[in-house]
Amino acid sequence: MRREYEFQSQLFLISAISLILCLFFCPLFSFGESGLNLKIDKTVLDNGLTILTCEDHTVPTVSYQTFVNAGSRDEVKPGITGLAHVFEHMMFRGTEKYPDYDQAVGNYGPETNAWTGNDCTDYYVDVKAEYLEKVIEIEADRIRNLRFDNETFRTELGPVKEERRRGDVDDPGGFIWERLYELAYQKHTYHHPVIGWEEDLEKNIQVEDGLEFKRTFYSPGHCIISIAGNFDTDKMIEWIKKYYGDWEAQVPPDIQIPGEPPQTEERVKDLVWKDSQISPKLLIGYHGPNANVLTNDFAALKVIGKILFLESGRLTKKLYQNLQLVDQVWGDIEENKDPGLFVINANLKKDKSIDQVKSIIFEEIEKLREGPVTEKELQKAKNSLKADLIYRLDHPHAIAGTIGFSQVVGGDCYLFSKLQEKYEQITVKDVQEVASRIFAPTNRTVVTLVPKT
Repeated sequence: MRREYEFQSQLFLISAISLILCLFFCPLFSFGESGLNLKIDKTVLDNGLTILTCEDHTVPTVSYQTFVNAGSRDEVKPGITGLAHVFEHMMFRGTEKYPDYDQAVGNYGPETNAWTGNDCTDYYVDVKAEYLEKVIEIEADRIRNLRFDNETFRTELGPVKEERRRGDVDDPGGFIWERLYELAYQKHTYHHPVIGWEEDLEKNIQVEDGLEFKRTFYSPGHCIISIAGNFDTDKMIEWIKKYYGDWEAQVPPDIQIPGEPPQTEERVKDLVWKDSQISPKLLIGYHGPNANVLTNDFAALKVIGKILFLESGRLTKKLYQNLQLVDQVWGDIEENKDPGLFVINANLKKDKSIDQVKSIIFEEIEKLREGPVTEKELQKAKNSLKADLIYRLDHPHAIAGTIGFSQVVGGDCYLFSKLQEKYEQITVKDVQEVASRIFAPTNRTVVTLVPKT
């Protein structure tokens, strides 16, 4: 079974009809005066293990997700990158009790996989409710008793290196994204890719590094179990105490993540791909905030993303519909623990000019900085953000993933709901102020990729 890492940020678009249907028929949540109402129970065991539960007895399944509060961001040791993702692969190697994980859990017909991002790793099992206790036993066993030796570690490095080759070396999309972060971040660990640098995977990482990573991060205080679907919370907590309760707590690690200094000048890298078969690609990144509700910055940038890139958004309409210069264009602010990038991504049609597309994007960005958007644009952007959230929470897997990710990234399982409240508070003036500050040319990183001629 293939295990893949993925970028944390996803864009969802649904129609107004879908929004109305969701508002009437989604039983788990509603929008009240204080924003989105979703009942989540939070329990912390004596050993530090955090449990988030959200019951929904209208469905036959349960999504059981284990978030490890460590991703590529936490790889601070020089020469040791990609370890969080390698360890994700290791977690499917089995234990003494269950030597073949896929076979053990496969008896219950689940959907199971994992992903690694900048800030965390998520392991999930979606299964019928009647098999939940057995799944909990297997999940507890593998995170506590993973079979870990040099032979299995070296075996898993092979698929990881092949995944890197396919996704970051031979794929132009992965290649240009890697170059963007390499150029935009000079000090912070977001500089290196989630999958790691090739040299580290080939030469530097040793089994001892994996064991140290396991001791440091795969401990109760660094894990969050997020569950949504058809179950009883009291019984769920009993089962988790039964299988995780005697898991020994560890001293929290003292990890110092280097801060990224302010960018003071535009950074540009123009690249040529190794063959002539690709279409030109453009990435633009502006340093922005982390995901929080303490200031207007993050919420205003989410609103700006909609103003520019909705189907009727300024840049989508101009580049895709009117001028037909691109096959795809989108942009958004990343949801990260530490300050992330507002990224604009354009995949051009063959033989179209990158300079022309870049000029149009910069022109629209300057319009945001210099003048106010309309109230109609602002409200349409807010409606779309609300629709995105409803679409994002349309089944147990999505709910468990959202509340677990919110807890990891923002330290608050209700972060997604509080952000929705913040979006509603954003004004036309806020949009212009944040755009003027964040979209300064000196805060900009630009990477282009064109086919070989």
